[in-house]
Amino acid sequence: MAEKGAHLTGTTFIKPSIFEIIAQESLSSIVEPSFKKFLSFLISFNIERYSHLLRWTDEGYLIFNTILQWYYLNKYYLCIAAASFSETFYGLKRITVVDSKIRSKLSNKQKHLSLILTVIFPYIKNKLSQLSQRYKLEELDGCAPKSKWEKLYRNSIIKGNAIIFMIYEFMVLYNYILYISGKSAYTSPLLKLLSITLTYAEPEPIISISDLLRKIRNNSFGLSDGVDIFQRMVTTSFEFGAFFLQFVSWWTQEHYSTSLLSLPIPPPPKIPEIAKQYKGICPICRKALRIHTVLSVSGYAFCYQCILPVIRTDRKCPVTNYPAKEDDLIRLYLG
Repeated sequence: MAEKGAHLTGTTFIKPSIFEIIAQESLSSIVEPSFKKFLSFLISFNIERYSHLLRWTDEGYLIFNTILQWYYLNKYYLCIAAASFSETFYGLKRITVVDSKIRSKLSNKQKHLSLILTVIFPYIKNKLSQLSQRYKLEELDGCAPKSKWEKLYRNSIIKGNAIIFMIYEFMVLYNYILYISGKSAYTSPLLKLLSITLTYAEPEPIISISDLLRKIRNNSFGLSDGVDIFQRMVTTSFEFGAFFLQFVSWWTQEHYSTSLLSLPIPPPPKIPEIAKQYKGICPICRKALRIHTVLSVSGYAFCYQCILPVIRTDRKCPVTNYPAKEDDLIRLYLG
């Protein structure tokens, strides 16, 4: 990559391949679910006390992602250029292209806008998608409000989200085609708004073990050297973790279907006696099931209107007392 970066001039630069662009975007997309999975794992050690934090996983990731991206955009390539976490992992950096002229460093305004688009845009997109999905489910369940203006608002969110998502994905695809054909230097529509594109980064100078030992022997090892080594250890850990996440993601996608087919079919579980008395009725209201909803942690079926407030207040299955949350509710669509 150093050889590629060495050819960067005032008019030309080495363009990364489309595979590297897509790979770094793929890495960026799997960091969020990995963070949420890790957070839920920590909370599981004391779910009764900290289960309420699961409602704020999106905001927790927003704070984590802001700190992570700010560090890489402002610190990691402070003397060379800026890059997001996933771009840094693939040895890329951001450069400015204005009137076909290349500037190796970003302005402070571009760095701030890069941080906003890298962090805030996915957060808003995710929240809008979640809100649209919630409104769709409420309409299917018959829980949507009857007010004319509220219906208009909900329909605007649902249809607006679909239209915006479709337009954005089309723009991304169109930009990829232009980039591959050499008609555009920009790797994404968002970076194009900021007149920023990607190229290969120069290798960062790393202190060798011999230099480190020499500094220690000569008593010239200072606090700044210790802080620098600590920062490198942290960033290396993140980058190694990113590689591990991508490997696990690839392994899961490649082997998930075949591994399921290779497993023997287990015998059906025995139905306990307590479950037989709830056959066809809701354990809470003791009436015929309406809007069949299964609680995955216990397997019991309830009315949606009955089980939802119980889960929100008690955080457990009313039959088995197993810890549960709203994400464990599964709607059944019976024909």
